Amino acid sequence: MMSRLQHYGACFGLVLLLVQLTALRATAEDWNQWRGPRRDGVSLERNWLAQWGEQQAPRVAWRANVGRGHSAVSVSQGRAYTLGWDGEQDTVYCFDAATGEPLWKQSYPSKTIVQWPGPRATPTVENGVVYTLGQWGQLYAWDAKTGQRKWSRQLRESYNPDIDYGFAWSPLIVGQHLLLSCGSRGLAIDKASGEIVWGDDGKFGACASPVPFAHGNVRGVVMVVTPDDREAVQIVGVDPATGRELFRSPPWPEKWGAACVDLLVSQNQIFITTAEQFRRCGRFSLVAGQLNEDWSHQRFAGYTGAAVLLGDHLYSVDARGILKCLDWKTGDEKWAQRGFDDRGTLSAADGKLLIQCGASGDLVIAAASPEGYQELRRHKVFAERGETFTTPVLTQQRIYCRSYDGETVCLDLTGK
Repeated sequence: MMSRLQHYGACFGLVLLLVQLTALRATAEDWNQWRGPRRDGVSLERNWLAQWGEQQAPRVAWRANVGRGHSAVSVSQGRAYTLGWDGEQDTVYCFDAATGEPLWKQSYPSKTIVQWPGPRATPTVENGVVYTLGQWGQLYAWDAKTGQRKWSRQLRESYNPDIDYGFAWSPLIVGQHLLLSCGSRGLAIDKASGEIVWGDDGKFGACASPVPFAHGNVRGVVMVVTPDDREAVQIVGVDPATGRELFRSPPWPEKWGAACVDLLVSQNQIFITTAEQFRRCGRFSLVAGQLNEDWSHQRFAGYTGAAVLLGDHLYSVDARGILKCLDWKTGDEKWAQRGFDDRGTLSAADGKLLIQCGASGDLVIAAASPEGYQELRRHKVFAERGETFTTPVLTQQRIYCRSYDGETVCLDLTGK
């Protein structure tokens, strides 16, 4: 018969196991859309660098060529999704996330655009459906397991931010609606049918993707829009269910709606940066329904690279290829490190930055600390030309990288 001490020990062991399993589930989340499940570029992965020794390269689990483009990899339920362009058509790819085995692909005709042709948006996966947006506004919903088309819609050409850029927003799902950053306050589409719900005013879009927003009793989506003259951009918050406008910032000067870096949202605070014609960054706070500028300056200007917020500090690569750390409260620059190319971009996990160099495609791991730049690892990811605009993705102890030419690489850190 089990003693009372043994019984307590067994119970404690069971509780500890449940705690460990809960912690594992909490950190092993899918990266099912652009910039991750919270659209903040931050993964909950822990201890992921332990299997990558200082003097060794990480194991390459698989490589694939998906054609030109900028679409990052989205991972859901053991499957990895991305898009590419072969000069005549866009193709949506589904791979086994661990082995790279091709599971399905679907294509549709797509002509070229002027600047860096290829799909710009990243797939969004939700409840067994993959939503994709092509470079010419081809919006699709696919069955995530089989690739069967559920519905499709061609967006109005007038929503195109610029004929040079093409459609760039990664779809955001909130409730029953799919949100896109076009028109004067965004566009909502029924995710089940593809029918337009609200916002179909036919006006230009900007370049950045929508981001969820929550503070106090305010729940909504924020996005960057551009007025008819395309001489500025504005931050707009909307109720995703009805399209009701919640707040709108004053005009932020920038030509052609070219605010290409997604907004960074933390509680009631929103960070914006532009670098096409008007180099500037700034932070706004939502107070009593109004967006008030807290600070802004020209010491940082991001063009394509996303930003991450860790604690009280923001990290991003600016349009001159300089990785910078800014104080979130004041905007003051804490440090700067050159060498990441003008299209460098990043994500973060467990107090570390995963930086993809824009020209070489090299993957750099650095400590996320306001005390100064500390490089931890550096790896040449791509076998061919490494130019990239695409953010590295860390999920399930694997890193997914993609070059502009379409070389997609999965680095395995599981130690298996």
